[in-house]
Amino acid sequence: MNKYFVKIPYSYSRYGTLSCFVYAEDESDCIDAAYDYNNRHSEDFDDGDNDGETDFEYDSMSVEIEEEDTDSPNGNNNESAINLAMQLPCKYIEDLVLL
Repeated sequence: MNKYFVKIPYSYSRYGTLSCFVYAEDESDCIDAAYDYNNRHSEDFDDGDNDGETDFEYDSMSVEIEEEDTDSPNGNNNESAINLAMQLPCKYIEDLVLL
């Protein structure tokens, strides 16, 4: 999983840019994930007065890789669950359900 820095221009009462981090396997997945606010972390609106509807300009989105091979803050990484299971005593592993 990679961490990408995404900028999405938007228009409100004046022009601004939303900056955030998106975790995805590649740039294409990052762009798709950025459409959903649930996938955007550490959002920052540069105009500071955003209190209503925004019209995001996804066609003008920019994506830069920030960090490679990192874990998602959502904890959706199966590899992390496997690593945790390897650290647990055997008596607890029987009760552990990996997704």
